[in-house]
Amino acid sequence: MFKIEDLINLFPNEDVKKLLVYSYYLSQEKDKKLSNSLFSQLLFLKKTNPEIDIIIDESIDNSFYNSYENVIYLKNTSIDTFFHELTHLLSNNYSNFDIPKEFNDFRNNFFSNKENESLVIDFLELCHRKKEQYIQKIDNNKMEQSQIGNNNQDPFVIEFDLISTMEDIIDSIYDGRSFTQGLRVIKDNNTNVIKAKKTAGHGCDYFSESNLQFEEILANYLALKLTDPDNELFLYLKEILGKEFVGFLEQRCSEICGDIPKIDINNNISKNNI
Repeated sequence: MFKIEDLINLFPNEDVKKLLVYSYYLSQEKDKKLSNSLFSQLLFLKKTNPEIDIIIDESIDNSFYNSYENVIYLKNTSIDTFFHELTHLLSNNYSNFDIPKEFNDFRNNFFSNKENESLVIDFLELCHRKKEQYIQKIDNNKMEQSQIGNNNQDPFVIEFDLISTMEDIIDSIYDGRSFTQGLRVIKDNNTNVIKAKKTAGHGCDYFSESNLQFEEILANYLALKLTDPDNELFLYLKEILGKEFVGFLEQRCSEICGDIPKIDINNNISKNNI
């Protein structure tokens, strides 16, 4: 039976220990089975690959997973970010970032259905409106906290970041265009153009160089499952992605966490070498 103490004893840094404990108990409240599987798999990998590490460094520009070193570098202790980068580590150790055939099938089907363009634009507009509401609440909370000396993490900041996580999934599907230029849909015989505002994401340059579209979707999806699986926007996004692809994402989450035996690698058709 998994015990969080067995895992934290393998990491000497006290801040990392605290992050592991907090993220474990938070995810236990959201999805106990998946949480146990994920942390058990991290324990197994750490024991078999001692070079695996988690480093918190506020001086870096952004959090990232270094696949060469098998090390997660975190700029802060955001739980959502930690689960995102941890998913990259688990996925890399599972498949070396091979691109599954199911992802290419999803993309082909997704873009062949023109209705999806309008659904995505509507979804991003809803995300934008929600973000604006949270920005106002965040500003109000900052004023209140400065008056009472409360420095706890603002729950509205967390909700804002979760929306950015969902936007990043859309950006990954569209090869970074949502972040770099904003998506648009043309209606009514090319006379009515509806454009969404730019979103959170990684952008065109990142995806053209890395080819990690699927890995970003998977990392964001698993982070959302472990932090806020019942979020209304997340449920809406899953409807847009479709039952078949969501089912595959659920399967892959179970696979990288060790719940399902590793599938035949021949099902994957491309390998990224970074």
